[in-house]
This record gives sequence, structure tokens and C-alpha cells, in this order.
Amino acid sequence: MRQLVLRVCDRRFAVVCPDPDTAALLQLAFGELGIPTRNVTGHIDAACQVDRADQAGYRVRDEAGCVTWCEDADDLLYHVDKFLTLSVQRQRPDLYFLHAAAVAWNGTVAVLAAPPATGKSTLAAELLHQGFAYLSDELAPIDIHNLLVHPFAHALCLKEPVLDALQLPGDMVRVGKRFHVASGLFPPPALMSPLPLGAFIFLGRSGHPRTAERIGAAAGAAHLVSNTLNGRCHDGDGLPVAVKLAERVPCFTLDVSDLVAACRDVRAILEPATAMAP
Repeated sequence: MRQLVLRVCDRRFAVVCPDPDTAALLQLAFGELGIPTRNVTGHIDAACQVDRADQAGYRVRDEAGCVTWCEDADDLLYHVDKFLTLSVQRQRPDLYFLHAAAVAWNGTVAVLAAPPATGKSTLAAELLHQGFAYLSDELAPIDIHNLLVHPFAHALCLKEPVLDALQLPGDMVRVGKRFHVASGLFPPPALMSPLPLGAFIFLGRSGHPRTAERIGAAAGAAHLVSNTLNGRCHDGDGLPVAVKLAERVPCFTLDVSDLVAACRDVRAILEPATAMAP
């Protein structure tokens, strides 16, 4: 029986898998979150077991005995990812979880929030190619008191149409319609510890690229609320937290139609010598 023990936001989660091929797939997608087996001692906060049901399908059973059937490997990775994201939200209700990518430059984090299919993973991949450090491509857990962002460095997940525009590591793996790039393939290595939050950047795609624009706290709070995953864990459904965060952390909007220009603007926002006025 193989067991992959993963650490997210200082909590431990186990994915048990008896099938070696399935275990290798899970290792590709989530291995950078892993704790070496020889170092695994103490409490596991949540666990699930993955069994190969037939040639194409999988069965995932959680600790409560609930069973989910996954039709293929793509569906399996999606479900295990959701098991982790929901489990860590239950374990760490003190954190403020955003649906967002997160990258770091000079030790400071930019949280990149956007609706699905806007291009946040694409932008994150290009920023990593340019030397940014990787925290996540879809989940940004924020310590609201200390303004720290915890990493969730699973494999970067990209859709096929974007590949021609990016310079990606050659060891990526196609699963269904998506490509998974293990975070350990990017230099510098993915981050394992939280880092200071430097900016919220809300992405859009208008087709008319323009430079990043600083926005006020009210607009920033509205964007944060629309991307919050666990607002009900906080007072006022998370609105007061969003307002305080937007008051303490610079907020920007950024069109990502021009990938090169968007990367340049993200770097400028995080450069200590750069001041982008509201």
C-alpha cells in the first residue's frame, strides 16, 4: 500500500493508493507538497484512498466512507485536488482562501485572481519562466493577521491552446485535455513556506491591452469578495476581511491579452523601487 503524505498550510493530508501507476500520477501532480515517508510521524488531519476500479475508472473513498467515482485520470486529479482544497479549508478556517494564482519576486508575493479561463495559470507559467518563484496556480491561502501567503505548489495545470505561446519544461505530462507541469521543474524551486503579501492583481481580458492600474480599497474589496472561497468562515461572510485586506495591500487590475506586457507589469508592481500611484 502506497501512501502520499502532503503538507498544506501546516496540516497533513494522506492519499493512499495501492496501484503503482496511479500512485505515480498522483506523485506527478502533488509530489512537491509531499513529506518523505521516512519523516512522516504524528497526526494525519484528513485522508482518502484511491483504487483503480477498472481500466479507465477510479474510486475515491474518504474517511467518512463517502465514495466518488472518477471516469478517467483527468477526473481523478481534479477530485483529489478538490479533496485537498476543501480539507485544508476545514482545517484552517482562520485563513482567507482566494481562488487565485500566487507567485513571488524578491521574496514578495503577487496574488493573481481571475475568473476561470481568463489566463491566470498561463500568466503564472510565463512569470515562472522569467524567474518568479511558484506558490500556486489556483489557491491562495492568506494569513490575514500577518499578511502572509501560504503555498499550494501542486503541478501547474495548463490547457493545450496556450502551449505555443509559452516556454515550458519538456517533462510535462498530458492528462486528458490538460497538461501538468510538476512545480519542481521550474527554477527557482517551488516555495514551501509562506511569504509576505505584496499585491493583489485582478486579471481581465478585454482584447485591448493596457498597463496595470492601481484601484482603491472599495473596488479591491469587491474583487476579493468575488474570488473568496471561504467567506462564511469569517465575520460578515468575509466582507470586513476583504475591506481590511484591500486597505492594507495595494490592489491593481491588469489586462492579460498581451502576455509580455502583463509580465512586465507584475514585475514592476513588486519591484521595491517602483511606486504605482492609485
